[in-house]
Amino acid sequence: MQRLALVFLSALLIFWAFPPSAAASRLRKFYIGSGQMNRKTAEEECRRDYTDLVTVYDHQDNEKLADLMCERKVYNAWIGASIGKNSKMKWSNGDDVTFNISLTGNCGETCCATMNSEGAWESLHCSEKKYFMFYKQDGGHESYNYSLIREAKTWFEAQLYCRQNHTDLVSIRNDEENTEVKEEGKKQHNNPFWIGLLVDSVEWADGGQSAYRSWLPAHLDRLDPEVYINQQGQWQKAVKNGGEYYPLCYNSFIHVSTDEKTWEQALDYCNSHENTAGLLTIQSQSDQTEIERELKKPVHNISGPMWVGLRQSRLFGFWIWINGVTVGPWTNWKGGITPEHLLSHHCGAIEEVNGQYKWTDKDCRSKLRVLCEGK
Repeated sequence: MQRLALVFLSALLIFWAFPPSAAASRLRKFYIGSGQMNRKTAEEECRRDYTDLVTVYDHQDNEKLADLMCERKVYNAWIGASIGKNSKMKWSNGDDVTFNISLTGNCGETCCATMNSEGAWESLHCSEKKYFMFYKQDGGHESYNYSLIREAKTWFEAQLYCRQNHTDLVSIRNDEENTEVKEEGKKQHNNPFWIGLLVDSVEWADGGQSAYRSWLPAHLDRLDPEVYINQQGQWQKAVKNGGEYYPLCYNSFIHVSTDEKTWEQALDYCNSHENTAGLLTIQSQSDQTEIERELKKPVHNISGPMWVGLRQSRLFGFWIWINGVTVGPWTNWKGGITPEHLLSHHCGAIEEVNGQYKWTDKDCRSKLRVLCEGK
């Protein structure tokens, strides 16, 4: 206990010296590989020298990669996408598809879903133009608010609009939400509208769960398996064994432990592991987003809460990150409520709630898996 008090005091002194950071996420960085090569060699180089070939999660990622290519005068480059053998359903926001109504229709290799006035889902070609439904979070709570946008856009245009102006195209987790989305749509419109369901066979080298796409239209439904990006940020499919391009790699600065520890053991583990620099801190929405993306990769098989570098002062009741950065003004507490002083446990973790990872308080003696910040 005395040791934990000293750790907390040190963090508090750091906080007084360095104010809270509002910087963009520090947890993932892009790189261009050593030269032009085939796709297999590109993947091998990225895994040897970095983390993996890059997964592109959103328009901001895509623009950063295109800018990096322009700076280096690279005209085409491999990304981590490839075309698998089987099509799969994906929600635009990365949620697992645990609830779905059988899609009617067959539109080709890449399909997107609409909902009609009866709440049924139909498969259409993503290039058709429809109104669309977005959602946004209700503060820090797990509930969604829905609204229909009465502008006709393709599914990918609608996805970009929703991400830039709201949260994302709507995902639906149960029959109750399906009814809510149906009723919200019927208030303004009786024709089918886009929801956030995409059906295609894109797979990512690192297991990332991204439903963002930026296809050059002529390549959208081609079956060639390997995908590269050009300087304009457009994705194309290379003829099998027919191209050599620079690899676009990334480093992840999130380390996920495989075994369980108490919070104090987790602190020692992250401080002493050769590839980590301490328990993970979450300084912004961008950090939180990167963490959720990492934890949704099937390789980690996350099934319970995980320790992060969050502690509560037993004397004063406020929460602080282990590196001295104060908690707030942006927070992500479970239920939208900061754990109360004297009623809460004093160590911080994140746990999955309806497909999202929320902050929560846990008994410091509990044994959980650990999130460390990579070097």
